[in-house]
Amino acid sequence: MRDLPDNACRHALARAKEVTEELNALERQLRVSSSFLDRLEEVGFISTDNAKTFGLVGPLARASDYACDLRKTQPYGGYEAFEFDVPREREGDGYARLRLLFAEARQSVRIMERAVAALLSGEICAPPHLKAEAALGWVEAPRGAAFHWVRLNAEGRIARYHIVPPSFSNWLGFHVAVEKFAFQDFPIVLATLDLSMAESDR
Repeated sequence: MRDLPDNACRHALARAKEVTEELNALERQLRVSSSFLDRLEEVGFISTDNAKTFGLVGPLARASDYACDLRKTQPYGGYEAFEFDVPREREGDGYARLRLLFAEARQSVRIMERAVAALLSGEICAPPHLKAEAALGWVEAPRGAAFHWVRLNAEGRIARYHIVPPSFSNWLGFHVAVEKFAFQDFPIVLATLDLSMAESDR
């Protein structure tokens, strides 16, 4: 934990806005590319019921109209003080997942704007004193909900740490997304699911 220069967060926001403009331009181009849309529309479909049944999280779930976002349901880190939307799509296909990611990028900048506006001058708070105990924490990561459990020993050092990352849950939706689709759609579907093999390693 460390303090940042006064202008560091404002510089990050300015750069994020520049990137968002580039993403908006890319989205406009992709929306009129019929050859691109043919590979995504109605491909890799996951229904709302399946998203709920298999406990999918993050953008993958929200693209199937299953809105679950820990920043809203279990606010942390000051998110309860910021007004922002949780984008949702209804179609549940590859194109819906792509549209949702563009929308979430815009919402991220909106959150950054409010956070920077609320910044106070001065140092950040001092790190907490650590003692032997266990705790569960959570975060809405880019791929969805992640849960962290940690236990400290008498010296305040980590004795045990366990994480349930978003892809650990979202891999359960993989077989649903590829079911009844042609083999050549396999890499497209896999790319739109944004799954990580490393997050399933035990």
